[in-house]
Amino acid sequence: MRINKFLSLCGVASRRASDDLIRQGRVKVNGEVLNELGREVGEKDDVRVNGKRVQPPQKTSVIMFHKPAGCVCSASDPQGRTTVYDYLPIEYRSMKYIGRLDLQSRGLLLFTDDGDLLYKLTHPKFEVPRSYYVWTTRPLSHADAQKLVNGVEIGENEKGVMESAHAEEIFFDDGFFEMVLCEGKNREIRRMLEQVGYTIRDLKRVAYAGLGLGNLPTGEFRKLTVAEEKILREAVEVDAE
Repeated sequence: MRINKFLSLCGVASRRASDDLIRQGRVKVNGEVLNELGREVGEKDDVRVNGKRVQPPQKTSVIMFHKPAGCVCSASDPQGRTTVYDYLPIEYRSMKYIGRLDLQSRGLLLFTDDGDLLYKLTHPKFEVPRSYYVWTTRPLSHADAQKLVNGVEIGENEKGVMESAHAEEIFFDDGFFEMVLCEGKNREIRRMLEQVGYTIRDLKRVAYAGLGLGNLPTGEFRKLTVAEEKILREAVEVDAE
């Protein structure tokens, strides 16, 4: 690729600013000061800026994890509880989770090292659908389900601002129901159900952005296939690296 794009991928500077670095004689390729703005470089080239070698980050990836209830979505926990990262091998522990699940919730949790994908899959403005199976202490009535679709106030957030939330869709099944949300507020489903008088017994996320949990065992993880990662990226129009 062109040297200015290479330097941009390495996080050195923007493409335009990288051209300036080249003009100033601060870039070397394979030991020689570069004086050609359009120079093409590859993975085997030794590229240095101000004497320091620079390399682009490794190709980003996404993994799927089946979170058990009782573990924390956090890199560490002051109370000494098990975290989701305790289940992952060391090479994946720098990844960030996509859309946290609270302590007692279980199910699909994605991790990535792609910051743009992470942002777009979690920010409310992109309206990424998440599907959850919900078991309550008493059956949800159709009237209350309609209230949840219409929207309910769910109390103040950590900044003291009153929040509201709604379900995109609710599907009834034998002994539980499925809720589809597109926002991802803190403890959103639990707070919504509390507002219409229900207590959750169990909560499991089964899909995110059209990608299903499938039969992945509890506490296990796997890398996404190329086709699965494509589904995620197409959901928010993020190009693959």
